[in-house]
Amino acid sequence: MAWLGAWLVVAMAAGGGGDVGVSELRAALQTYDGSAVHKAPTLSDAQLQALVDGACVRVLKPNDDPNGPSAATGMVLSSVPRGDLWVAAQDPHTVVDPDLTEFVVEQVGPDEAVWYGYWDLPRPVKDRQWVVRSYNNHALAEATDNVAWEHVWKLVPDGLDKVRPMVDSGQSNGVELAQVDGAIFTPVNKGSWFMVAVGDRTLLGYQATSVVGGAVPDWLVARLAMARLESVLRGVEERAQTWVGKHYTPSHAGVYGGDGQHIPR
Repeated sequence: MAWLGAWLVVAMAAGGGGDVGVSELRAALQTYDGSAVHKAPTLSDAQLQALVDGACVRVLKPNDDPNGPSAATGMVLSSVPRGDLWVAAQDPHTVVDPDLTEFVVEQVGPDEAVWYGYWDLPRPVKDRQWVVRSYNNHALAEATDNVAWEHVWKLVPDGLDKVRPMVDSGQSNGVELAQVDGAIFTPVNKGSWFMVAVGDRTLLGYQATSVVGGAVPDWLVARLAMARLESVLRGVEERAQTWVGKHYTPSHAGVYGGDGQHIPR
């Protein structure tokens, strides 16, 4: 599922990476970067060791364009099975942020869709909205023998043209036309979730770059994103442990993994 963010995240279970070491993590990230749409930032030995020790490592990755927005990055290592983590992040029924409303605008393929997002922000800041196209990077799964998965999204600049008819017909998950007309459309929104198998652990990642537009400066967006990285990813891990088993049952529609196959219920 797609989500606004100026951040990349990678999640982990309490207790650290067990017998996973710095060299294994470095190799896993290199494997991911080989065919990823959004590459991970380069980490120092100290940062990799922090992941092994159970910390959430956060990095602000500069844009190649000095005038472009940066991507906030956080990383951790998880003992939760990758399938459960993926469902916790990608299931259409999951709630990532109570202030965020999303719905599918168009189902392009089995694991590719156009999503609308509406972010309710504290007044006097104007609310934000976006339309993104999201898909699973099958090429990455194939190139890495299914070791690495990535779910990518990118902005659809004219996406509101398809959203308005859905709002008029009541297919907008409670979003009303006045909200669409009053919110600012984000000019930049791209990123990905990713997960990489590292021994018996999972490197779980979320990466995005956003410019929210309006009077909110990009540096403030990045700083706010950095501040909430760990809580967002720990929430994914908690849902994977406590919610997925109860929710993702045989009667549930299959959630597609990064390889384009249904994750077993």
